[in-house]
Amino acid sequence: MELLEDPENNYIVEEAEARVFAALTQSEIRYPMMENEKDVLIYPAARLIVEELGLPRLRSLQAEAESKEANRQLGNEEIPFVIEICESSFGWSVKSIGDLSKRASLPLMLRTYELQIRFENFLEVAPTFHSEEWSLINRYMDKGWIPIRRLELNRLISGKFRQLIMQGRFDIPKMSQRLIEAVHRIESEAKGRIRQVEPLKLTETLATAFPPCIEKMYTDSKRGEVNLSHDARFALAAFLLRIGMEEDDVQRVFSGSPDKHTSTIEYQVRHIATKRSSGEERGGYVPPGCKKLQVNNLCPVYLGTTFDPLCEYVLNPLGFYQTRAWELTKGIDDHSWYSKKRDKKQHF
Repeated sequence: MELLEDPENNYIVEEAEARVFAALTQSEIRYPMMENEKDVLIYPAARLIVEELGLPRLRSLQAEAESKEANRQLGNEEIPFVIEICESSFGWSVKSIGDLSKRASLPLMLRTYELQIRFENFLEVAPTFHSEEWSLINRYMDKGWIPIRRLELNRLISGKFRQLIMQGRFDIPKMSQRLIEAVHRIESEAKGRIRQVEPLKLTETLATAFPPCIEKMYTDSKRGEVNLSHDARFALAAFLLRIGMEEDDVQRVFSGSPDKHTSTIEYQVRHIATKRSSGEERGGYVPPGCKKLQVNNLCPVYLGTTFDPLCEYVLNPLGFYQTRAWELTKGIDDHSWYSKKRDKKQHF
């Protein structure tokens, strides 16, 4: 930290601050030219700024920006160097399939793949991507090796980089005055750009605002008397995460399941929570809509076991929750206003 107090190293903090600001504004960041050996300090300084502020949304923006720039930079590197990064940084097993002449002897479907990676390394990152080609079931595999294209390897590396930022934590040392000033400036900018959301603590009032489908799934899961179906678990987890519940609290909702597997629950909840959409304050999947829940026999109103008039005017459990929570805060118990709305169906 004393190094950052030296006036000739002011540029390190300035570049780190600019890097975080670019992430905050969802602009492109640029890696330094590395003309000076001290340039390697810019990245950890930027990480320190974000770590000190402790804003989950800013961490997510930084991870996304750093991941995109890593992907761009990897496109300029030779294959041996990229393989070396995989081996030395992540412990991955990646190897070349061979040049064009060697690949010409392979089956036609494999000739466009330049590399192959061990399936366990592939699965460290691929499940966080949501295109069908990243699903293991859609990939060719031979003795544990999965053929991949060079651009796909770049994506896996940058995705791993994103994971490291999102999951990495480190102790913050005593910060230099210049770095503290940078933190304050970024904090000031973040206040106007990031809506602060307190972690949701589920109260009896909030639970009362649940739509009938979510209420049943939630109650069944907490009681632990039945195993929720995959579709029900996804809908419940996506709903709870979307309304602001912390991942640890969502995992506890499923902790009473008869077929509980803690590691599986943690993975599933984290997977649902980490799907991001640019420009949204809260990431994660949107829970299935009412029609989807009806098709999967998860709507008790559709099945005729209960009834709520609001269900006739919403298309998604989130729409129900937002409306019912508003009614509860306003003390409204007369639901006749539903039918008086000009646009009866709410779109979410």
